[in-house]
Amino acid sequence: MHRLEGVLDRNFINLDSPLLVPQEDVLMIDLSLFFIGTHLDEEYVPLCYINNPDGSIRWIFDKKDNNANYLSFYNTGKLKGRVYRTVTQFATKLHLGNKLASGEILVQQQLMVKLKEKMCLSEKEELSFFTGTRGATRKIVAEIHQGINTAWFAKIPTNELSKQLIENEVAMLNYLNQYDFTTLSLPSVITRVNGTTRLSNIKPSLTIPADRITAIHSKALAELYAISHDRKRIKEIASWNSICNNLEWLKHEVLFTNNTNIEQAGKLVQLLRNLFLSIDDTEQVAVSLSHGDFTPWNMYCDEQRLYVYDWELAQNGIPMLFDLYHFTFQTTILQHRKEFLAVKEAMLKWSVHPLIQQIIQKYRINANTNYKLYLLFTASYYLRQYILEKELLMQSEWMVNAWILALEDVTEIAQTRNL
Repeated sequence: MHRLEGVLDRNFINLDSPLLVPQEDVLMIDLSLFFIGTHLDEEYVPLCYINNPDGSIRWIFDKKDNNANYLSFYNTGKLKGRVYRTVTQFATKLHLGNKLASGEILVQQQLMVKLKEKMCLSEKEELSFFTGTRGATRKIVAEIHQGINTAWFAKIPTNELSKQLIENEVAMLNYLNQYDFTTLSLPSVITRVNGTTRLSNIKPSLTIPADRITAIHSKALAELYAISHDRKRIKEIASWNSICNNLEWLKHEVLFTNNTNIEQAGKLVQLLRNLFLSIDDTEQVAVSLSHGDFTPWNMYCDEQRLYVYDWELAQNGIPMLFDLYHFTFQTTILQHRKEFLAVKEAMLKWSVHPLIQQIIQKYRINANTNYKLYLLFTASYYLRQYILEKELLMQSEWMVNAWILALEDVTEIAQTRNL
């Protein structure tokens, strides 16, 4: 058994917290709604954990789990990811899944019982955990299964901000599930008596890659637009207010405490200000409900439907096409690891698709204006988050570089048109 002191994730657990209480052979850790601890004199449940590349804990699962249900957290269409999933599932069937783990910890039996009671689990339901993506919005996700079938996910906030995001997701899903969509599928929500909320697992039995914009993506967004479309002046939309607040915050002198490239950050801020000043905030734009994080890792796809989850960042009154722009940037830069030129090519490809053209014409979308608003909103929001991170991830640097090129590109196009 590994000592817990060697596997603690400092982004996951506040080591200075008074709720972290070491006592000889005992170590208790408060994880908001549940505890993990060890005591050599008590009955315990052996749990395995798998680390992120940086050594922090990513997944926690029961050592006796022979179905690798924790892989329900793992959504990737890349070949490397599919190979990893296949190998893991095969090893687990041979009762060798624990050999793939980074280590093992012991959890007091009584604590596991209390956790199941808190989450209203039946006697036959079991759990695995995803420790969340580091940052201000971090939350823990519990996967709930019975046998080989993952039926539910329960999100556990680690702070007030992540609690608000979860509440926003529940409210949005309750609203959207009033509609009978043809192409778009959403998780259902069940709120238990004690307040614990479960979200259904919507993964279909057979999936196809969802890492490029297809007719199914377009039809799903068209259904969202149909129930939420409107036209507003730019200064009246919530995302414009967020842009203004972010740029105001970025105007002030910032103390960089991480590895952010100060020169690149400064260049990005200047480009954002220049684009901001070029926007006529009295112009009317087409707005609708937006998922907010419309990416391949938040969805599944089959031949007929798009299954979209993680609606925490969803908002109404967002300029149309935001989700398509976000999908393209995130997929091209983070998943395919290509440069901004590939982003432009991908956007051009889907923008001329007949279904997208129908949407643009139907709602009189000024795609150029909405694209500029997307860049302003997304780059200013995430740059502010990056500056506050303890350590900047390499992927964040890729995004900063892509936004700089994108902003330079729209500036160059605007200057060319004015000649």
